[in-house]
Parts: sequence; C-alpha cells; structure tokens
Amino acid sequence: MSFDKVPGGVHKFHDGHSIPLVGLGTYKITGKQIRTAVNAALDAGYRMFDTAKYYKNEAEIGEAIEELLPKYILTRKDIFITTKMFPPAKDVEAEVKRLVDESLANLRTTYIDLYLIHYPKPDDNDNDDPNNAAIRKETYLALEKEKEAGRIRSVGVSNYESYHIDEIKSYGKSMPVANQVEYHPHFTRDQLKKYCDENKIFFQAFSSLARQEPDLIEDPIVVEMAERHETSVNLILLAFALCQGVGIVPKSTHVGRIKENLKARYFEYMKYVDKVVDLKLSDAEIESLHKLDKNHAYIRCRGWEVK
Repeated sequence: MSFDKVPGGVHKFHDGHSIPLVGLGTYKITGKQIRTAVNAALDAGYRMFDTAKYYKNEAEIGEAIEELLPKYILTRKDIFITTKMFPPAKDVEAEVKRLVDESLANLRTTYIDLYLIHYPKPDDNDNDDPNNAAIRKETYLALEKEKEAGRIRSVGVSNYESYHIDEIKSYGKSMPVANQVEYHPHFTRDQLKKYCDENKIFFQAFSSLARQEPDLIEDPIVVEMAERHETSVNLILLAFALCQGVGIVPKSTHVGRIKENLKARYFEYMKYVDKVVDLKLSDAEIESLHKLDKNHAYIRCRGWEVK
C-alpha cells in the first residue's frame, strides 16, 4: 500500500507500512452524519479514517466506506483505517481479541491498518491504580498477537507519555509505530515529540484546532499569520503540524469544512490558498508558533497523570 497520490503525502512506519499524513477524524460524528462526512472526505481526497471504540461509530463508518468506495473507483487497499481501544480491565487477552473481532465486523474489513491503545489505563481505573502498567503490557502483547495473525497491520498508542512507551522496550517485540496526542501551538509537547522522533515513532496530532478554543484560535500571532497568508486560522494550525511531518486528523461534519481542510475555499471576495498541503509555513513561522507554547492542554485526555 503506497498511497502515492494522496494529498499531503505519507509517512512510512518502522514496520514498513505507510499512513497518509492527512485523515478524517470522526469523534462525535454519528448516525446519518457519518455517510455525509465519509462521502465528502473521499471526494476531497482523504484516504485515511480515524475512529475508536469510544466514538461508538465504527459500524456506521464501515457501512459508509463499503457503500462509497465503488463510487470513487476505490477498493479497501486504497484507504487506511485507524481505530482504538481502551485497555480492558479484566481478561485482557480474550477481551482484546473480542474487541478486534468487533472492529473487523463493524468496519466490514479483514484487517485494521492501525490499532491504537487509546489511553494508558482502562477507562474506569484510577490514574494511580497499581494494575495500570501490567494491563498496558497485557494489552500491547495481545495486540501484537493480533498483528501476527494478520488482523492488524500495525500497533500504536495514544495519549502515551515517554515513560509509558519506555515500558514497551522491556516486553514488546517491537516499538509502537505511532503515538497520537493533542498537539498545537499552545501545547507543542517538544520533549515527547523528540522522544518519538528518536525512537522512530510517528507523531500524530489530534485536536489540532483545540476544538475551537478561543485562546488558541484568537491568538494574535496565529490570526496575524492567517491574514498574511490570506487563509484561515484553522489552516494555519493544521499546517503548523503538517509542515513538520506531524500527522493530522481534523474532524468536521460540515461538508465545506471537510473539503476546506484539504482545499481552502472562502467567501467569493476573499483570496484562498488552494490546499492545506500547499500551505507552506517557513521555519521562522513555525518557530514563532512554537514560541506560543503554554504547555496547556485543552482536551481532557491527560495521559501524563497516569501511573
């Protein structure tokens, strides 16, 4: 799978598989919105779809993809699907197998391109639960078995800190291929990103727009840069990640904004930058955005609090 013509390009994992740098995030997209979003995404050139058990929309995504791929003369091998699971609290290996079975059935596929451990603890465990580390280990090893069986192409993590990933060095057959975390100019995670880069772990951003948090999208430096490029704040924030080779999974149920994240169309009286993949920020501009770092997370995922 090469995705040679995918807008934005691809990243090659250390296990040999490749992932498009730009995909559609689907958090809180449900019901009839799913088909509309998937259709708009495929039409805009997206070839990667990011979901999770927690989102409760795998089945709708699977149905939409199966229905719409022929419309765009595409097959399963032409798209990349990511899903995620929280570590099961009990009967870990059996539960991981059950959840993978469920994902395969929901998504109407024989394999998942990338399965992430969504969080470094079970959803109901306390952050300092003494069993968290052991459960992380069991979950990772169970997913590696699913990879060996061919039901998963690659295994990754989400919301992991470097010390969570370091644990894997002592028991995993290989390191995770990816770590998906909140990432934007107010939360640049420089040390974590450096760790991932050094260990050949793909750094992928969620909530690049911080769910439209006013402190971020109204930041004067970001606004001024958008005006200078005659584009939107949203695209500046996405380009901040993409220009550094950081993956992005922007989410929208609005057809125009789904296309805008790849192709920036505005009111007729405004100029526009054709595609976010063509919006190139200079090293100086990226550095100026890095200087806005407040080490402040706007999303409630706080993996660094998990022991």
